[in-house]
Amino acid sequence: MNSISQEQQLFAFHSCHQGASHKRIGKVCQDYAFSRCKPGDFYAIALVSDGHGSDDYFRSDRGAKYAVKKAKTSIEHFMHTLKKGEDKLSDESLRQLETSIVYRWRKKVESDYRQHPFTEEEKNMMSEKARCRYEKEPDKFFVKAYGATLIAVVVYPGHFWFGLHIGDGKCVAQYADGHFDQPIPWDDKCFLNVTTSLCDERPLDNFRHCFHTENFPTAIFVGSDGVDDCFANDKDLYGFYREVIQTFRDKPYKEARKEVDEFLPVMSERGSGDDISVSGIIWK
Repeated sequence: MNSISQEQQLFAFHSCHQGASHKRIGKVCQDYAFSRCKPGDFYAIALVSDGHGSDDYFRSDRGAKYAVKKAKTSIEHFMHTLKKGEDKLSDESLRQLETSIVYRWRKKVESDYRQHPFTEEEKNMMSEKARCRYEKEPDKFFVKAYGATLIAVVVYPGHFWFGLHIGDGKCVAQYADGHFDQPIPWDDKCFLNVTTSLCDERPLDNFRHCFHTENFPTAIFVGSDGVDDCFANDKDLYGFYREVIQTFRDKPYKEARKEVDEFLPVMSERGSGDDISVSGIIWK
């Protein structure tokens, strides 16, 4: 496997911001994002996690951070296993990757909970129903406080690309002919404020994924639902991503990144009011 060459002009970015409504009430940002495509890498990666907003999920900011970090670790191991020829990309191998992510995330969440048990202030934030469930079986229900979604995409130029997803938010890709689509199947269980989550009792049942060895996108993005909810429909959402692509292709990376970082909080203020995060991989 070769590293990503300068000629391919492949790069990644991420941008994560506290929502306008969260700023007004002093609520922490519950999103977390990461991307990487540096010299010497043979693949590019983009990740976004969105912690759940209600008071029952009072540690979801930590849950989102742990989701991204543990997904990154699992993907690194997965990709280097493929590099050594010890496995091949398939539905089965991606299911194993999802299992690894869930396992690592839950172990980290459990460690955090054991080191930092819920305070009375945190427990008082719970709804009556959630607190009753927690007090009845604390070792089972503490994980709910860390609830978060996850979207990840990985591109290995010339060989394959894949995406995996649990929860809401959207993965959006643009192709060489200019058209956009959402390559990871949508989960109909995600509706309005209801979403599947890493904290579900059986999260692996709710993961979706896709993988391809051809038809590479010219750009691919993962965004929290704070992005989606700023737009009335997918056509307008695709228009936003088209502008992001053009910004990065027209301007130096640092300047384009600065423009995106400055625009997303404005978009939250004018649109969803929610935390707002985007990670992307673009061919320049």
